[in-house]
Amino acid sequence: MRASHADRDRVVDVLRVAAGEGRLSLEELEERLETALSARTVGELAVLTADLPAVGRSGVR
Repeated sequence: MRASHADRDRVVDVLRVAAGEGRLSLEELEERLETALSARTVGELAVLTADLPAVGRSGVR
């Protein structure tokens, strides 16, 4: 399924929170943000957050 702008925005938010909690290094965050912003499918986005806790997360998984 194609990813929408809202799907990408949700993943970017999850990634930024994870980095703020110390779960991602700055380098990892930058790599994942770049991938998220260029993702075309929901599946590509799901991979970016698969190793992060689902607490408080809604949307793409």
